[in-house]
Amino acid sequence: MKIQADTIIYDMQKIADYQADSRFDYNSQLDLPEYTWFDVVSRWFNRLINSIFRGEFEENITTPVMVIVFILVLLTILFFLYKKRPELFMRSKKTASTPYDTEEENIHRINFDKEISLALNKGDYRLAIRLLYLQTLRFLSDNQLIDWQIHKTPTEYLYEIKNKEMKLPFRELTNHFLQVRYGNYEASLGLYETMYGIRNHLKNIREGETG
Repeated sequence: MKIQADTIIYDMQKIADYQADSRFDYNSQLDLPEYTWFDVVSRWFNRLINSIFRGEFEENITTPVMVIVFILVLLTILFFLYKKRPELFMRSKKTASTPYDTEEENIHRINFDKEISLALNKGDYRLAIRLLYLQTLRFLSDNQLIDWQIHKTPTEYLYEIKNKEMKLPFRELTNHFLQVRYGNYEASLGLYETMYGIRNHLKNIREGETG
């Protein structure tokens, strides 16, 4: 028995009409909405806020609240970073005539009186101020008021000073040093003499305690 072949007539015009008809565009129903990272975070934050406040916040309110919280967190991070590393927020001004660095030079190997005298004679007040600050660290370290380490920052030593009477002048001296070292402040003989007076004040306080 001979089976007759099944033939299908392919009507190009009808296929084109179906493709152009939006009612037969089934793929569009499978498209998922696109969300940005902000939408994802905003929805998560909205669920978090409503879980805390039992659904009392509308979605259009949680977005500005989220922005405010983000700004507060960022400001908090910047504040603690400034307290820990204030030099990061100051303009750097590098000079070739300042070989001594608080992070690199061992303060126990410097003849401070000699080096400071040479710097003052040359009119290099920037170097003289740096050496005076390092000399103050040497004094504090010798008196077990700070734990000097070659890698520490000036701000770290501020937190180590427990004597309230010494903490304020040492903070002032440290600020002067940082302003000259990392800021755009002019290093002058007058500023050096101011810092020299602060250093002597610290010594007098310590001698009064041990005398």
